Amino acid sequence: MKKILLILLTILLTGCTQSQVKELPPTIHMVVTTDIHVIDPSLVENKSLYDDLSLNYGDGRLLNYSGDILQIFIDEMIQTKLEYVIITGDLTLDGEKSSHEWLAKQLDKLIQADIQPLVIPGNHDIMSPTSRTYGSPSTYTPTLSAEEFASIYKNYGYKNALYRDENSLSYVYELRDNAWILMLDTAMYYENTSLGAESSGKIPSETFDWIETIGALAKENGVELISSTHHSLIQHNSYFNSSYTLLNTLKAQRIFDEQNIRVNLSGHLHAQTIAQKELTNGNITDICTSSLLTYTNQYGDIHYTPFNNFDYKTKEVDVETWAQTNSTNPDLLEFEDYSYAYFKHASTSRGADRFISKGYNDEQVASLQEAKGILNCYYFSGSANEVRDDFVETDFYQWLIEQDDDTKSYILTMIQESPIYPKEISIPLNS
Repeated sequence: MKKILLILLTILLTGCTQSQVKELPPTIHMVVTTDIHVIDPSLVENKSLYDDLSLNYGDGRLLNYSGDILQIFIDEMIQTKLEYVIITGDLTLDGEKSSHEWLAKQLDKLIQADIQPLVIPGNHDIMSPTSRTYGSPSTYTPTLSAEEFASIYKNYGYKNALYRDENSLSYVYELRDNAWILMLDTAMYYENTSLGAESSGKIPSETFDWIETIGALAKENGVELISSTHHSLIQHNSYFNSSYTLLNTLKAQRIFDEQNIRVNLSGHLHAQTIAQKELTNGNITDICTSSLLTYTNQYGDIHYTPFNNFDYKTKEVDVETWAQTNSTNPDLLEFEDYSYAYFKHASTSRGADRFISKGYNDEQVASLQEAKGILNCYYFSGSANEVRDDFVETDFYQWLIEQDDDTKSYILTMIQESPIYPKEISIPLNS
């Protein structure tokens, strides 16, 4: 009798367990963001100094509001109720250990909301020689090692990774039974010197061997692979080449093609752009999402159905709506205008001396700088097509085509018509 009861109890318990298992939808909803460049607020000892450096000596990233933008982004993700948030490197301003620790605490809010963050390092994140405070005077603050990076972010990919590469901070995370994402470490922090961090990236040869092993396992188990890197897998812009695209990109493309990896998510460029390349076994698409801190402060919203389709579309962080109930700061209440003006300032506050040296008066210089600033804003946000026709009619463009230098090359690559709309794509996948 006792044996019969035990059997019945086992059946009942097993039935309860199976019925309680959460059935996952076939389509995975996730978001990708990149180059968030946060800094531990306690390191900004002199905020006016920091804000001035960010505005007048920076590249248009809203470093002065990096923490606020991140908090608003996290709140938005929690409200959206998605499954994964992928961050493709450059998590911190310059690899400050306390900034990583501060960020990890913020990301825990996503974990508490049942959203899994997945992170990889960028060129700014590990063993940085420029890790410092911003005060009077500015002082060195500790950076971190690769091992410490994996420890701090253990809950954001590393602890529950399906597989880890012993030669880098790369890992595999299971999105579904039939879908894995390769989170690849392409940063060359091991080549940093006291003079500066190495901005280029590559995949180590040992990691290529590991990728081939993972690819074989995926095929055996009927699993589709997608990937994520900090540096681009495909060249997006001929001007932004060696330090933005993987140094060993041709080998990477060949191996990815052999392993049937058709989609890669990247960053580093700070520009919103999508590139495709036809290879032996099919197309590979590299989706480079613009920095969360640059106009228009967007991220990539993804709906991915393994072996069927990969849909990507940019969405802007809705700072203004958040500010209406949470802030009286005019910068945040009119954030779209503020972000646009901030990024344009970075494009126009330098370079005027070149026009002056050619004999242009102040009014002409201002007009030329204005045209350049507008184009930068639209290109980096993925919307250059909206101003391309007007731009080629400007005095700046007429001046530009008579030049023979880097500025000409830089601008002309931005106004080339892209074969792929940079802000949205639907990619059919192999069934």
